[in-house]
Amino acid sequence: MLITLLAMLSVPSYADGRWFEIEVLVFEQGHTQSTETLRNEELDLSRYQYDNDLLTPAYLYTLNGQCEKGEISPPTRANDVFALQGQTQSSICNYNAADMVNLQRVSKVPNAEAQNHTASPYLLAPEQLQFDEQRQALRRKGKQVLLHIGWRFAGQSKRSAPRFRLFGGEQVATLSELPEQMTQDSLLLSPSTHYEPQWQLDGFLKVHLNHYLYITSNLVTRAIGDTDTSVSGEFSQFRRVISGEIHYFDHPQIGMLVQIRRFNH
Repeated sequence: MLITLLAMLSVPSYADGRWFEIEVLVFEQGHTQSTETLRNEELDLSRYQYDNDLLTPAYLYTLNGQCEKGEISPPTRANDVFALQGQTQSSICNYNAADMVNLQRVSKVPNAEAQNHTASPYLLAPEQLQFDEQRQALRRKGKQVLLHIGWRFAGQSKRSAPRFRLFGGEQVATLSELPEQMTQDSLLLSPSTHYEPQWQLDGFLKVHLNHYLYITSNLVTRAIGDTDTSVSGEFSQFRRVISGEIHYFDHPQIGMLVQIRRFNH
């Protein structure tokens, strides 16, 4: 009985069993060189904590796939002639999270294996995304896409719904030492590492269900030269949305297109 109860408590509460898929496309507005001051020196980065990071595994999956195809080199730490002797290409293409500090930018559309289940949230494969026309329209307007992803998730209450991390674009700085005001609970530093790349876009997006669907997004944007404690812009939005409709979130530096669709399994 006790074991069964503990097992039930460890399983997320998935509201009424409804599942959804969300597609998110974040792009630059073209005003990143604006002289307008958007920096918020008092910004509390602890507000940007996330509960679930589906992107890091997808970025690593993408890197390892590119490496195995010979499109990119193996991780720098593996480029030792003695370490490579007798190893296959797949065995030396073992990118991990620590290697991301050496990247200039991450993929705009990270790769993931196509899945079709309701066991836990998961990222959509690129072929499952539906914003092709929107991406082409943005390209014609000269807009640069920072991130284009989607994931499937269960509808949950505001209290239970997880915050999914969104990050991408170029790396603007790397933490080598911990600023005193940053703790291990910060969005920008996981408890298992001593440094982490600082990306052009970072933050989270949360969807909760309460008769209607609601989106909460808290993102920060950075430009090359930003310090590790300040940001160029803050993107905080809260909105009720309708499933199936494409919603546009506006900001002087970035724009975001979002669509939530019912996932019939």
